[in-house]
Amino acid sequence: MTRLVKEDVEGIPEGLKFYDTELKEKTGLTLRQIACAAAGIAEEEVLAKAENNKAAVIPITVGEGIIPFFTTAVQSIIQHLGFQAVVTAETDVAGIAEGIAEGANILFMADDKRFIALNVLTGVAADNGEATGKGFVAALNGMAKGLQGKEVLVLGAGPVGASAIAALKELGARIALFEINEAKVEKFRDDPGVKIEPDQKRALAKYRYIIDATPQGGFIDLDDLHPDTQIACPGMPLGLTTAAYPTFKDRLIHDPLQIGVATMLTMALL
Repeated sequence: MTRLVKEDVEGIPEGLKFYDTELKEKTGLTLRQIACAAAGIAEEEVLAKAENNKAAVIPITVGEGIIPFFTTAVQSIIQHLGFQAVVTAETDVAGIAEGIAEGANILFMADDKRFIALNVLTGVAADNGEATGKGFVAALNGMAKGLQGKEVLVLGAGPVGASAIAALKELGARIALFEINEAKVEKFRDDPGVKIEPDQKRALAKYRYIIDATPQGGFIDLDDLHPDTQIACPGMPLGLTTAAYPTFKDRLIHDPLQIGVATMLTMALL
């Protein structure tokens, strides 16, 4: 799991309203609607569940420790979707106990390896990697006005990329994959629904719909892409170079936390 830093998340609460407007303009969907589409749950059902589901965000100190502003950013996204959310004063196990004592039934917790939303009433644990893959596919599907039958290139086959591939299959997209790790490629080698692309540069120029699920920043340049490319970049940092960004910013979906957390919440309600 890519570890975020303070600069990635500190401005999220103040920017949510603007980001939601931007998503609506690009995809035709709000953040909540993207999360609902990703999880396969009706928006009306989510709004109804907001009345009797409460979230707690638990600061976790193990490993490299707490990322400044991370818990308040997660809290703000949950609240933006219409749910009650608190950040516990205590950390770790004491924080879990505090969250439950305050009536929360969905606990958001992240360490260096996993970031989950655990529904303590149902036992559902929504994983950020899976949720992020699903969420960005839902956003790209909105921006593309449907991906059924369209060719989509996925860069990276880690947890986010693998989740994106599964979600694209459900939408009926024609999937191609480029991955530098041969062990990850082998998992899809015999999959008839996934075409393995051996050359990244050629693949980037070939496909009009791209999901960059890599942790590599600044490797997709202006000349690498077709002018009509639409791209969803759940990977952190952003894969586009500073030269490519101005040209594609209106056909780009990218955020460090918002879509993933929103989709974790809707998945935890299932």
